Amino acid sequence: MPKKKKDDARHLPVVECFCGEKILLIPNVKKMSLAIETHTQKHIKKLRLPKKEAELEAERVRDDLTAKVLQKACEI
Repeated sequence: MPKKKKDDARHLPVVECFCGEKILLIPNVKKMSLAIETHTQKHIKKLRLPKKEAELEAERVRDDLTAKVLQKACEI
């Protein structure tokens, strides 16, 4: 019997950060925004940047992921 959950997981829409982490596309704008913000905070925490650089990196990550979410939403 095939493993349905694994097959389903491969077809779920995701956006990928340039760090390589994949974020599940959520059809709720508020929750998707929260998922992006959560990833952004983890992303900059890993890099251990000075505050100014961390703010710039956070903005870059948010902008990139938001653009990818909008692009993916147009495809669906």
